[in-house]
Amino acid sequence: MIGALSAWRRTIRPTAVVVAAAAATVVLASSAAAATQASHRHKTTGRSLQTLFSSVRVFTSASDTGAIKGKLAGLGTGVSVLCWTTGAYYKDTTVWYEISAPFPGYVSAFSLNAHYAPAVGMPHCLAPAFREEFNTLEANLKIRTAASTTATIAGYLGGIGSKVRIDCYIKGTPVFDDPVWYHAVSPATGYVTGRLLNTGGDPLPGVPRC
Repeated sequence: MIGALSAWRRTIRPTAVVVAAAAATVVLASSAAAATQASHRHKTTGRSLQTLFSSVRVFTSASDTGAIKGKLAGLGTGVSVLCWTTGAYYKDTTVWYEISAPFPGYVSAFSLNAHYAPAVGMPHCLAPAFREEFNTLEANLKIRTAASTTATIAGYLGGIGSKVRIDCYIKGTPVFDDPVWYHAVSPATGYVTGRLLNTGGDPLPGVPRC
């Protein structure tokens, strides 16, 4: 095998070596540019939030039953947030933030100063982002901070036919035997029961799970 490689190297033309080297340079340059762009995107989508309590736990997943990666010691500790997602129900909210600093992991939104609902402008951890609009089947339909009929009210959808924009669904408290709730991004951020939207059946095919 070594002899064959040596013979192959001896038969390569100098011009081929130059072409190969040039191609490699282009590939490396492209990779470096892509890495720089990715790094820039990563920085611009990050956002600093602060803890509302001392000894806030950071988990390996969006659940307080997962492994603990560490604790954020003092009240007001700053964290760098990458995105938000839904996870285990914790302190009246299912919203969790993925953080990158002071160390990577997940923190419940309840423990940060973007309390309960995702911070304005914060991207969802799902990519690419999904958006769909539905209309209400009931007047003054409540948008809640979690997929529960007892969760805090985050807003209302006025008259019948009011539009709500959603990006994913989860399962929560059944409403007329329908456990599906959609995460609303407009006109307010929170969760709205699928039973009272014109989805035609829940969950609507194509809508991702939060």
